Amino acid sequence: MVKVKVVKRYSDVKTGKIEEVGSILEVTEERARHLVSEGVAKELKESRGTKKETE
Repeated sequence: MVKVKVVKRYSDVKTGKIEEVGSILEVTEERARHLVSEGVAKELKESRGTKKETE
């Protein structure tokens, strides 16, 4: 599982929920790639116990 941070509000067709900017979601790698490619989320990486956004 991968954590992503929502950067653009969107309606998630898989969960039926509206995801707000700043929400942290735990999703599969495939789903994370899809959300990032759609421009609604950024993948979070953990480094020494802290989370960082990838560029």
